[in-house]
Amino acid sequence: MSNLSGILLSDLIIAFLLFSIIVTTVLLTKKFSNIWINRKMIHLSVVPAILCYMYVFNEPYIFFIFAIFFVVFLILPHVKSKELSWFQEKKNYGEVFFCLSFAILAIPCWENYRILAGVAMLFMAVGDSVTGIVRSRFLKNRGKHWSGSIAMLITCLFIGLFFLSYKGIVLSILATLLEYQPWIDDNLTVPLLTVLFGMILPV
Repeated sequence: MSNLSGILLSDLIIAFLLFSIIVTTVLLTKKFSNIWINRKMIHLSVVPAILCYMYVFNEPYIFFIFAIFFVVFLILPHVKSKELSWFQEKKNYGEVFFCLSFAILAIPCWENYRILAGVAMLFMAVGDSVTGIVRSRFLKNRGKHWSGSIAMLITCLFIGLFFLSYKGIVLSILATLLEYQPWIDDNLTVPLLTVLFGMILPV
């Protein structure tokens, strides 16, 4: 019992350190005016948490709990119509879906598909961030652009190859297509469908 408590305490301490990185980034972005760049900077701040999920945490529950906390924290301003204007937009729940998709993957993927889930999260956190930043150089308003898709593909290829070898190439292409499609929020499609497809791909 004491060993279990020690493991949970260790994970909790790490989680609070990761939490402080994310919250600090959220607060720092208040100084900048571009809402879409701010969102991408916040996405990037989650990368240490994803890597800890993949290689450091002893169990998935702390990661899951913090992901759910952020879901609630981010949806409340929308419910109250008091969005945090420097990174939230009315009727756009992308940042909520971002955290929700991580929560959905955290526990079911832990035993057998932890690295796959982490890669899918990195595709969203890093790949989509690079996409948005590159795309903003070409578009004044939010929208899809070929430059962003190329940037995402290149970024995801590096991530996919590093963690999943050649299987990562297929998933990188899939993630890029899922990000580009206009029908369902990519914060859901990229992580969730990348993992689902990755599960059925041969090793």
